[in-house]
Amino acid sequence: MRILADLPNNSRSCLMVEPLWALFGGVIVYFAPLYMEGLGLTSIQMGLVNSAGLFFSFFFFILSGPFTNKFGRRITSLIWDIVSWSLSMTIWAFAQGFAWFLVAALFNSAVRVVMVSWNLLLTEDAREDQRVKIYGIVYLIGSTGGFVTLAAGLLLQRFGVVPTMRVTYLLGAAFMTTMFFLRYKLTTETENGRLILEKTRGTPLLRLVAEQMTSLARAARDKHFFVLTSIYLIATAVQSFTFFQILYLKDGLGYSTAELSVVPAVNSLITIFLFSVILPRIPKTAERRGLFLGFVLCMGGGLSFLLLGRGMLFVVLFVQGLSSAAFLLLSTYRDSVFMNSVPNEQRAELFGLVNMLAMLLSIPTGALAGWLFALSPLAPFIAVAGLFALGAAATARLMSWHRSEPATTEERS
Repeated sequence: MRILADLPNNSRSCLMVEPLWALFGGVIVYFAPLYMEGLGLTSIQMGLVNSAGLFFSFFFFILSGPFTNKFGRRITSLIWDIVSWSLSMTIWAFAQGFAWFLVAALFNSAVRVVMVSWNLLLTEDAREDQRVKIYGIVYLIGSTGGFVTLAAGLLLQRFGVVPTMRVTYLLGAAFMTTMFFLRYKLTTETENGRLILEKTRGTPLLRLVAEQMTSLARAARDKHFFVLTSIYLIATAVQSFTFFQILYLKDGLGYSTAELSVVPAVNSLITIFLFSVILPRIPKTAERRGLFLGFVLCMGGGLSFLLLGRGMLFVVLFVQGLSSAAFLLLSTYRDSVFMNSVPNEQRAELFGLVNMLAMLLSIPTGALAGWLFALSPLAPFIAVAGLFALGAAATARLMSWHRSEPATTEERS
């Protein structure tokens, strides 16, 4: 574990237990559309479930910053991870139809609170120059789940999608719950988290929520906050549209479940190459350039997807692998740019706010993606390429400001 040796304890501990999530996280995300289809959901209903999840997520993001500051990074992550993953995985395991997925979407949306608390627990004690490395390792660990997905795909082919996924969800709930308690045991509250815990002692949670709304009004006038929000919005919206990729490849182009199960494994190989060979060669001070490169590569992958056809499995594997690795690269630099762009005391609050706004604006995208897919299977992927182009333009704007007028702490707050 020498690669983790120079990292602070919290970062190292979070990374050490992350494989317990990666074992099942990739499987459930990748095969979820097939599972929903197997239980009789239409593409419109799947889109509505996704939109419902985004709608619920908006309200959880309102709580995320205040709850994290009031109760601390560790306990917040433990409580809401159990709600969002342990409970939702169990509901998915026993799901019978559309209503079950709506309820699971409600519980799983609570992960938005964890997105704030866990990101802070993971990186807040680290130096700015370590954060790209930390996020790179996180996404690298996540990508290794592609090899588990390959094995799961063979089981799906042998025993059927629905029974195999039911067992997978139950096992995932057990492994993830174990991870949550292990992480809580191994970590301590961050230095900045302890200061904010003391500062918010005796302050009611609802008052913190109200103060956050005041901060939102202030932040909305900051051009840097506006652009960062648009970047998070694009990354969130894209996932609603790419949700239908596996259905298009299976039902539209005729690839089997076994063939499609190879896709995540190839994604993992390309991601490992990108993060272990290419990423270290990008200067740590070039976060915005790395983000721009991620958007450009994702746009290229989206456009290439439009050219896929039957009998092109190796091309499908390459395009999907490149697109997946590029999106992880984009996410690595997106989060690093944000964490290094805001003052310590406002990090939880502003991270919650930028994600809350992105989530609010992306609520219609789930239903829109389902409607577009029903209209034309390629329509969602045309939208994806367009969104990535907008993301590249927004990042270019951010880069120009960074070169000509670096934001001060006052400007960013």
